[in-house]
Amino acid sequence: MKMNRQHVLLGVLALMGAVQLGDWLLSSLVSGPLQERRARTGQLQKDISRREKLLAEARDAGKQIQAWERRSLPGDVDVARSAYRAWLMDQIRTASLRNATVDSGAAVSRSGLYRSLPFSLRMRGTMSQFTDFVYEFSKAPHLHQLTSLSLTPIGATGQFDISVGVDTVLLSGARRTQLGSGDSGILASASRRDYEVIARENIFGVGADQVDPLRKTLITAITFSSGVPQVWITEQLTDKVLKVGPGDEFDTLALSGRILEVREMEVLIESSGDRLLVRIGQPFSEARPL
Repeated sequence: MKMNRQHVLLGVLALMGAVQLGDWLLSSLVSGPLQERRARTGQLQKDISRREKLLAEARDAGKQIQAWERRSLPGDVDVARSAYRAWLMDQIRTASLRNATVDSGAAVSRSGLYRSLPFSLRMRGTMSQFTDFVYEFSKAPHLHQLTSLSLTPIGATGQFDISVGVDTVLLSGARRTQLGSGDSGILASASRRDYEVIARENIFGVGADQVDPLRKTLITAITFSSGVPQVWITEQLTDKVLKVGPGDEFDTLALSGRILEVREMEVLIESSGDRLLVRIGQPFSEARPL
């Protein structure tokens, strides 16, 4: 039986239909799900990578927070204020700065993450002494920074009235009663000598008398009027004489303070929280701490 053209065409069409149906079945039942699974796998891998990155960042942040907590002031505001003020006074004494006062303001919450506690310092001394203070301040590991600085030359004496603003950080996780220890690691050089150039290049020092005022300020006399003693303090650098009695405050280039007690040949004074005993004719530089 001969196949006519119509039968051939129908066979070709049927074959083409079968091919298309197979292609559709392959795409729908095999290739499509496979491509979808591959896309889903790729997305999952991206999500895993993103989460691993976030986890690594969280671990790094945790380590950073732990490092900050080691450097933070104690989390308790009152403890932090007392400990840090004592530390500042120690640095001021070590640098031989004088007439020091250290005050602190109210703690301020910063976005609920930490608190800052501001301090203000006033003191007097030479550029070299202040450089010593800043060196030790920068070397310390505490979370603190200088926020303001004012240097006012006192005539041609080489001395400065110094005002400094300091801001500190308190993290609640720092549950301790003492300041941290160690080295900040931020200084370009660990040697104090490398910073002496700052004092040597002091632009205010031209024509200044670099004699220490402590050596040129002394008790020259103790007099009595109706049984009330009076102390004569002489500043040889300025030829100025102060006459003060027990309980009176005084302010000189060398020291400012208060007369606590007047004895026959010596005077007990208080300056920056320290008690000093000075004899008649003795400069303040030779005062004996009590």
